[in-house]
Amino acid sequence: MENLLKYEKSPYLKQHENNPVHWYPWGESSLKKAKELKKPIFLSVGYASCHWCHVMAHESFENTETAKVMNEKFINIKVDREERPDLDFVFQKSLALLTGTPGGWPLSMFLDENGVPFSGGTYFPPQEMHGRPNFVSVLNNVSDVYNKNREKIIDQATQIRKVFDELNKKSSVINQSLLPYVEKVLTYLDSDFGGFKGNPKFPQFYIFDCLFYYYKKTQKKEFHQVVEKLLMNICSRGLYDHLEGGIARYSVDDQWMVPHFEKMLYDNVLFIDLLTKFYQNNKENYFKEKLIQTINFIHSKFINSENLLGSAYDADSDGVEGKYYVWRYEDLKKILAEDFDFFCTKF
Repeated sequence: MENLLKYEKSPYLKQHENNPVHWYPWGESSLKKAKELKKPIFLSVGYASCHWCHVMAHESFENTETAKVMNEKFINIKVDREERPDLDFVFQKSLALLTGTPGGWPLSMFLDENGVPFSGGTYFPPQEMHGRPNFVSVLNNVSDVYNKNREKIIDQATQIRKVFDELNKKSSVINQSLLPYVEKVLTYLDSDFGGFKGNPKFPQFYIFDCLFYYYKKTQKKEFHQVVEKLLMNICSRGLYDHLEGGIARYSVDDQWMVPHFEKMLYDNVLFIDLLTKFYQNNKENYFKEKLIQTINFIHSKFINSENLLGSAYDADSDGVEGKYYVWRYEDLKKILAEDFDFFCTKF
């Protein structure tokens, strides 16, 4: 048994090549090994710039005692969701179906020896925290349940496949009018700060792109207002990088003030797309400035030495989340000088 990630090309998988966990990449050999040994599979899905993926790796996957439990009781598979978005899609859907909870990363799924999911979660801490059970106890419990109910769990595969078949049928049917559903979305929105109510707060631009489409189609002012509210709050608050341009992944609060600092290419592209459509309709210079700055940011910062676009900017610098973006009070006072009092009042 060895950690096989050292033979992989994915930068994310290679980050884990020295873990004491006997990681397999996704493939025939890993699934075959699970069948041979009649062991359940622990599947971990993450990506290179994911902060909580790194946290769980440092806390658990680099821990020799935790790795011992994983190696003894599971076939352990690592997946890079940017390399295999198809697998990530299937297992995120599986988590929602099995537990009724939203997914995320790191995604921690438990599969039977045939690769069919039967349980899962996201981040598991090394000690019990905020109602989340500790990771080792989860591993032991899942292993015990599987060994005692192995045949029943394997037999569930037929039911799970039926559910996915039904979902695929529904998704292939095009609803002739989405308008009633779009109108219902309005009831879930934050009237003060834009976007959806609650925290953490994600922009979810694809939904607001749909709302703006229906504004153009129906001229209903409420569709226009919610898109404007979202864009104004994002552009003027902490989610937006006012020095370099571009937006962070999400805010941890409900007012777009404190960002989780990683920047994703697809978030910023969707931001540009919606901002462009809105500017074309309104011609407000404030939005034009943010649009140009963000486009320049992508062309200058996301391009690598081979002139290819990267997928994300890491939240961590020197192992510290947000270090690159956060300013110390004393530094700001020194740099801003006579403008410092105005900045503090405005901020």
